[in-house]
Amino acid sequence: MSLSLIVRPREVTGRHVHALRRAGQVPATVYGHLQPAISVQADAKEIDRIWQRAGRTHLIDLRVEGQPVRRVLIREFQRSPRTGRPLHADFFAVNLLEKLTAEVPLVLTGDSLAVTDLKIGQLLQTLNTVKVECLPTDLPPQIHVDVSGLGAVDDSVTLGDLTLPKGVTLVGVEPSEVVVKVAALRVREEIEEAAPEGEAPEAATEPAAGEAGASGE
Repeated sequence: MSLSLIVRPREVTGRHVHALRRAGQVPATVYGHLQPAISVQADAKEIDRIWQRAGRTHLIDLRVEGQPVRRVLIREFQRSPRTGRPLHADFFAVNLLEKLTAEVPLVLTGDSLAVTDLKIGQLLQTLNTVKVECLPTDLPPQIHVDVSGLGAVDDSVTLGDLTLPKGVTLVGVEPSEVVVKVAALRVREEIEEAAPEGEAPEAATEPAAGEAGASGE
């Protein structure tokens, strides 16, 4: 899947970017390999579409007017918490011959026997992303975590169990760290004590004023 985005050099900065956003443009910054950071702007609908398809792990052909095409990754993408509209983006220009590090999503695949058939547990995913190192062209959009072998409570998949794509290595992690495990179902039962049949339970009485704690009897 090839993705391309056209942007324009941006002169508007600081507080004035509010007017830029009202005009349907999103301020962005391009930085990276052997180049100074440059300010650009992109169409809000177009950059949102690219973000939905590329995330942080898919290479994009970034076309800045009047400049050579850059291969970039989206490193940051900010949205308004109130409206959901794009606010800002950071593009990282890569060197295709140099390895980089990036956070890649961990996606569960398959069905756990303990959950779907035996119904004795539920999956608890403790890691949602992992940092990897690879060439930009080898960067996977996600890493699959197969849970089909989890058949009992406390069965787990660790980082060391993952099958990584060719050319991809994990960075700064312990192989024994758990990605997902089968946690026991916790069923809370409320036990009610019924009074013996035919015998009325004693009514709770509220002590009169000054009677509580009396020990004269």
